[in-house]
Amino acid sequence: MAESNATQVILTDDGIKIINAQNTADNAASGVANLNDPNLMSVIEKQTQASQYAGLTSQYNVVLARAKDASISTTDLTTAYTNLNTFISAILTDITKASDVNRDNYKSLTDTYNTALSKVQSDLYDYVNNEFSTASSQAVVADSNATVAKSAADSTGALAETAFENNQITSQAVTALKDGSTMTIAELANGLATKVADNDYETYKTQTKDLIASKASKSDANNANLIPYSSHFTTPLTGWTLMNWGATDRKLLVTTHTFYQNGTGTLLYLNTAQNGTAAAGSNRFPLLPNTTYTFQFKAFASSNVVGANVYLLSRAYGSTSDYDTVHGLFKNLVTSPSQIDQYTVTFTTGANDNEGYIRVDNIGSNNSASSGLFFTELKLELGDTATPYVYGGQDSMIAQTSDDVLIKVSKDELIDEINVQAGSTLISSSGQLTLSADTVYFDTKKPVIIPSANLDTVLVNKTLTAADITANTFSTNNGTFTVDKNGAITAKNMTLIGGILTSPTINTSTINGSTINGTTFHGGDIISNSNNTSNFYPFTIESSGKASTTFFNSMDALRTEMSGGGLRTMYRAINASGSQYEAYDGNFSGDTISLNSGFTNGKDMSFSQSVSGSQLTGQVVISPLNGLHLWGSTQSIHFSGLQMNGTGITFNSYGNIIADQASTWWRVTNFSGSDIANFGTDTAGSNVIQFNRELDIGNFKINTGHTFTSADKGAIHFAKGGGGAADIYAGAVNYTSLVKSSLLSVKKDVKKADTAYWAQLVNSIDLATYQYKTDDNTSHLRLSSIVDDVNVTKQWQLPDVFISRDENGKLSGVDDSVLLNATLATVQEQQKEIDQLNGHNMELEARLNKLEAKLNG
Repeated sequence: MAESNATQVILTDDGIKIINAQNTADNAASGVANLNDPNLMSVIEKQTQASQYAGLTSQYNVVLARAKDASISTTDLTTAYTNLNTFISAILTDITKASDVNRDNYKSLTDTYNTALSKVQSDLYDYVNNEFSTASSQAVVADSNATVAKSAADSTGALAETAFENNQITSQAVTALKDGSTMTIAELANGLATKVADNDYETYKTQTKDLIASKASKSDANNANLIPYSSHFTTPLTGWTLMNWGATDRKLLVTTHTFYQNGTGTLLYLNTAQNGTAAAGSNRFPLLPNTTYTFQFKAFASSNVVGANVYLLSRAYGSTSDYDTVHGLFKNLVTSPSQIDQYTVTFTTGANDNEGYIRVDNIGSNNSASSGLFFTELKLELGDTATPYVYGGQDSMIAQTSDDVLIKVSKDELIDEINVQAGSTLISSSGQLTLSADTVYFDTKKPVIIPSANLDTVLVNKTLTAADITANTFSTNNGTFTVDKNGAITAKNMTLIGGILTSPTINTSTINGSTINGTTFHGGDIISNSNNTSNFYPFTIESSGKASTTFFNSMDALRTEMSGGGLRTMYRAINASGSQYEAYDGNFSGDTISLNSGFTNGKDMSFSQSVSGSQLTGQVVISPLNGLHLWGSTQSIHFSGLQMNGTGITFNSYGNIIADQASTWWRVTNFSGSDIANFGTDTAGSNVIQFNRELDIGNFKINTGHTFTSADKGAIHFAKGGGGAADIYAGAVNYTSLVKSSLLSVKKDVKKADTAYWAQLVNSIDLATYQYKTDDNTSHLRLSSIVDDVNVTKQWQLPDVFISRDENGKLSGVDDSVLLNATLATVQEQQKEIDQLNGHNMELEARLNKLEAKLNG
């Protein structure tokens, strides 16, 4: 420490466990690089295999001994085990280094061993069934002997209890217990050895064995429960793990409920408000292949839980998978919302089911509100009959399975039991357990753990040498270092060199260190606000790695969560005029940024509702995969320019361009700044739309060289929107040919024209020479008819049929089409007159010729 301020460190049992776990992880770190090499067995895998192989060896020894007692051949099993042991022992000799491994050979040896083991277990199962059948006829004799033995034991136990309670080894009660005997312990041992060899004892042993067999075959016996930590759950939770997949708000909690033991017993509680799964798994336990088991548990759920799934997930010895086989015990189970019920199912394991665990799923919420699945008293037992779940208040019992013997005695809510399994023995007492001897010797390679002991004054003036010391308080003689009953450490000057502080509360000014490990880190105290119904801290780091900050005031509730490469920000309104409260969610991940606006149904101070689905009113999504996505009437992109003066442009959620009130232009320019197109956006309409490049519209092109071009070389048609050709107003028109549509198919009321009438009209036209007012002195002299649009009394004669008017009836000019055809009629009339004159001339010429002939004749 940089300063000598008082320091408080609180260490818990979980902290010790985490320290041990960290040490294990440090030792295994060097093998991580080999995890992905299939030809190597890494250090981490070796440690796992060593533990599993120790269990396999223990199982092998038990099965081998039982098979020999039952005269069952074990030749194939012994050969398979020897071959597997030779192979794996060479690899596991040094578990601190990775080793080469032949995976195919390993699998072949393991499969051969499992096949041989399954055969012997099947033979043992048949043998036990046969023994139980034979034993049933002898149960009466064994029961009688057991009654006599119990009576004697009760009497002896009462005397022993009196002696132990008085705490006087040489009390009168002990003397009564010995019945005045002065026999030494050695003499007693010799006598017992003789008795054990006696035929009477052999008969009693047989009767006891038959009694156990008879008891085990009854439906009221309590078979051993394979599931560890199956009820009476505590915090911190042991034996169960929340799965790291499914609903993002998933929770696994220890709780109580009035439905179960009137609210005094604890249950497990799987919670989620999402339409996703919240799943929890138990610790693994051993299984027998091809064996019938019965599973039971108690459960209930809130009415909005979609359903529950319960699985047994099993695997073979040596498998590195989480599971190889799925046994669906219950699927889509809908439990009662008003009471706790028991559910039972019987099933048979497969040929490679050597170990497994139970997984319970809350499938999810059907209404986006918090949903809970409550369960407890899980029991997995051999056979096809469900026996009562064993907990406080049950009768005394003896239960035997192929790898377990349980002896339990209960009275007045006190429970004492002895449970013997291969590699593990439990002696448990809810009252007093006494070991009485001159010397009590613990023969163990690992440390003896005594969580609590009252040594009183026996260590005064003595030296205590130990690796771990647990005490209510601890202090040095000079008071420089003190640990109080709450675990708080006060030191005048403490330096921690190496090691790890796990789950501490530290009050100090300076902490220097590289690694701080803990289950949960809180910044500050629980937020003091009436709306903080979930007891949030200002800052929290959970064991899953999720970091969150929370803030409350009189108007708003804010929360930010960072977990697994994603960031979520949430806003929740505290006040609303109705049942819908304003809400916003921001979600940030590696490939998407999503900003959601909407509401929650009711006040959401636990931040459990998601602003999505029907509760979503607007959304902005930015993704490198899909670009920018806007949804909702309020979503838009606004470009304000260099100043916030209302001269910008807005793109709304439909992609429409909307100009600000003071906006004047929306321009498209090239890289060098030259205008490509200008769109006038002023409200007065003074600014035009300009295109500074060729404008292509389908086959029609308008370029900057005053040219209209037909791209496909087709004709250009000017048509009216309602049909028909449109009028064209222009100055001088230069053309190579003029074609007028005069198809009979588009005409009606067609009659032959009176050419004399039209010739008369043409001859009535006044022709004039002139120049336009816009002409200059270089313009040539013009000649045409005149449309008099100046004088009321027309000074220039032009029949109305030759005058063209616009759509409003206003004079616009001469209809050259009519005038041209009228001129053609005039030509035709003139041709008629010419023909008549030619005939008349010919007649006169003939008469003249006759007259000349007569004169000459």
